[in-house]
Amino acid sequence: MSSNSLEPNRLDDLKLLQQYLETHFGKTIKKGAHRTTLEDGIFMASNVRENIPITVLLSDLKKGILDMEKFSEEHSGNIYNYIDPKYKKFAERMKDIKVGSNGGMANVGKGEIMISVCSGIDPESGEPCATLLKNGKGDINYNNKNEEIKWNGGKIVGDLTGRQVNEKFNKNLADDGQSIEDKKWVPFRSSDNNKYTQEKLEKLNALYFKAVSDETVDSLDNNQLKKKLINLLFTNVFEKSDSIVMFNNDGKFQRFFNLEEANLYYTDKLDSAKFECRANQKNPVGLYCKVF
Repeated sequence: MSSNSLEPNRLDDLKLLQQYLETHFGKTIKKGAHRTTLEDGIFMASNVRENIPITVLLSDLKKGILDMEKFSEEHSGNIYNYIDPKYKKFAERMKDIKVGSNGGMANVGKGEIMISVCSGIDPESGEPCATLLKNGKGDINYNNKNEEIKWNGGKIVGDLTGRQVNEKFNKNLADDGQSIEDKKWVPFRSSDNNKYTQEKLEKLNALYFKAVSDETVDSLDNNQLKKKLINLLFTNVFEKSDSIVMFNNDGKFQRFFNLEEANLYYTDKLDSAKFECRANQKNPVGLYCKVF
């Protein structure tokens, strides 16, 4: 259905929404298919699903319906506890809107649009109080700090592809005077417990980590390898961002302001931590971000 086929009052509402987004988000989400996706998502969530008049919505969005000042300082909690209660359902729908930009930005991930749109508009600059980033240094900027956002199992990753790691691992194996039949070996496979001794697995773990990081260690059991991978992957995050916040789908979150906090959080959660380790794909080594 085209916008011109809407009832006159709803067409006026849509025009108001379009003007609001152009004024305050035009720099980060350019006109085109991605902007239309955002317009449609907000319009449907407010005017149709939750029966919130657009004029009321835009007035409140401008002031901010997410208490960004409090939320941004918390280590853990649920983001919906920082949303104006009457807009909780609206925010839950907004969370699922994912768009990109034909202005040079990669895809805007789950939850990022919701946080940015709901955080309010700076009255002096006219810019969102939480600005979407397109420079690869985090996902959102607020209070002059860049934050990485991962929602519902999003990954933090290493620098090398799985194929590159596999090639280096096999070279490390040969250089160490060892060999195994499996030329696509990756750690944490339970089936390997019946193929190799614990001593052999710990040696393979060490050679695998050397392939990922260039750090030489003699042996690593699974938990030791997990700790080293967690440290390595979060180090990558903090080289680009001031903090990282990870969410579960229900809005529960955990935020780390530095590498030490991330390492400490996972100390007693190593059995639950899930990694992606590929040998013949481009996917780099990654950790699925989940709040426990």
